[in-house]
Amino acid sequence: MRFLIFLLIFPALSWGQNNTIFQLWNEVGVSYKMDKKQSLGLDFSSRFDANGINTFFPQFSYRYKINKNILPSIDYRLISDRNTSGNFELKHRINANLQFSHDIDQLELDFRLRYQYSRTRFVEDIEPEFGAALRYKASIAYAIKKSDLKPKVSIEFFTGPMEGQMGYHLNRIRWNFGLSYDFKGPHSIQIAYLHDQRINSPGKLNRAILNLSYGYNLQKGKSKKQESERRNAKFL
Repeated sequence: MRFLIFLLIFPALSWGQNNTIFQLWNEVGVSYKMDKKQSLGLDFSSRFDANGINTFFPQFSYRYKINKNILPSIDYRLISDRNTSGNFELKHRINANLQFSHDIDQLELDFRLRYQYSRTRFVEDIEPEFGAALRYKASIAYAIKKSDLKPKVSIEFFTGPMEGQMGYHLNRIRWNFGLSYDFKGPHSIQIAYLHDQRINSPGKLNRAILNLSYGYNLQKGKSKKQESERRNAKFL
């Protein structure tokens, strides 16, 4: 109950800040488990703000399961992003991820370390959303007994280069409050509220984000164990 109350109040607090804008993010993805160790994923994401579509990109992912607790993965994104002039420009981005997972009864605990690198027109991009960054994400989900609903909260820290300063610095904190539903078949959906808090970024706006996700698992004949391994509507 406390979680639900906080989930309702937190967006209102965000809107009270005059430096916060609203965005809508949509994600549609498919996944396929090649064998006990390897999985593939293909996602398409689109992001909207008050001026219409702001960003869209496909993402291809490969994940390898070392054991039930350690899962490295790699992603490739071809990003079309609207710049300050209102024109769209292409960016290539690679994510290298290392995910640690642990379950305690109905609790699902995850920690993901991500290094991302992006280039556009042969120039390195240092913006933390799509450029070079080290990201640290901790999440906790609760698998409700006798229900396919699963509430989840997470916090992610973005660190990246800053103009005129050496090394990586904290420049963004992303809060995520969500609820997912895994159908009996291959479908899953997720709705979440995200709040992007900018740190050490003069002139940058915070963002209040409504995120809608849909996932489809191509694998047929999934067992109950395989269903339980599906953490959410898309790769973490």
